[in-house]
Amino acid sequence: MSAVVNAAVSSVVARCLLDPGYLDRLTQSPDDELAELPVDAETRVAIAGLDFERVRLFAGFISKVQHNDLWDNFPGTRALLKYCGAELATFADYRAQHLELGRAAKPSRAAKTLAFLDFLESRLRSPDAPEYPGLLDVLTHERLHWEVTESVLERRLPIQGRPAPGPVRMDTADRRAVVAWDAVRVAVLSYDPLEVKARLRNGGQALSDLSPKAVCLCYWGRHSLGRVSVLTVDPPTAAVLAAVDDGRPVHEVLDASQTLLPEADRSDLARILDAAAQQGLVRLIDVPTPVG
Repeated sequence: MSAVVNAAVSSVVARCLLDPGYLDRLTQSPDDELAELPVDAETRVAIAGLDFERVRLFAGFISKVQHNDLWDNFPGTRALLKYCGAELATFADYRAQHLELGRAAKPSRAAKTLAFLDFLESRLRSPDAPEYPGLLDVLTHERLHWEVTESVLERRLPIQGRPAPGPVRMDTADRRAVVAWDAVRVAVLSYDPLEVKARLRNGGQALSDLSPKAVCLCYWGRHSLGRVSVLTVDPPTAAVLAAVDDGRPVHEVLDASQTLLPEADRSDLARILDAAAQQGLVRLIDVPTPVG
C-alpha cells in the first residue's frame, strides 16, 4: 500500500472514530459513501477492505478508556459487562452520545457518570436487549448506592417541620408529613446483586447456573455516620419506603404503598411505617401551612 493510499485510509478511520454517524453510513451503504470520496480506484478498494466492525469496536475501546474514572463506584457493573463480552460493544454504541456530551461542554465527573448510567440502563431495559442475567440488577444496586452516598456527602438540608411522633392514625386522614432520614432509596430486583458480585469475585465460573432470586434492598444513608447501609427488606416494607416522597402526608404514603402492592393490608402498611419511624429511617413532622 502506497503512502498516499495509506494516508487516505488513515484519514477515513480517523473520521470514523470522531463521527460514529459516518461510520454507520459507511458500514450500511459503503458504495454510496465511497463514491463521494475524492480518491482513485486503488484507494477506494483499500478503504472498502477495512473491517468496519473492528473500527467500531476500537472506537468503543477509546470511549471505555475515557471512562476509566467511572469504575471506582461501579466495579461489579464493569466486571459483569466484561464477563458477558459486552463491554466494547456497549461503549461503541454509546460513542455518539459520549462525543455529543463532550462537544456541548466539559461535563463534570457526575454528569458523565449519569449520562452513561442512563444509557446503559435504557439499553438493558430495551425489549430487544440481549440477555445478561443480573447485569441490570448489579447496575441498579451500584447506582443507588452511589446516589445515596453522593446525597450523604452533599448533606442536603432536610425538610423543616415540628417533630410529630406517635402512631400512624387509621381512623382519619393523617396529614403529618413523612420525610426520609437522611437518604433512603429502595430497589426491587430480580437477581440478588450481592450474590452476583460474590460469584464474580470467584472469576465468574459460578455465574453459568445463576438463577433469578427476587430481593428488595433499602439503601439508607446517614449524615451523622457518613456511610450507607444496605438492608434487605420484605415487599411490604419496600412498598412503604418507596412511597416516601419527602413531604408527602402519611395517608398519601399509605395510598401510594397500596398502589405499589395492592395485596397488602393497609393496617400492616401503617405498622411498617410506624416501625420505620421508630428505627429512624423516616420521621413524622408537622409542616407549617403557608400563609396567603
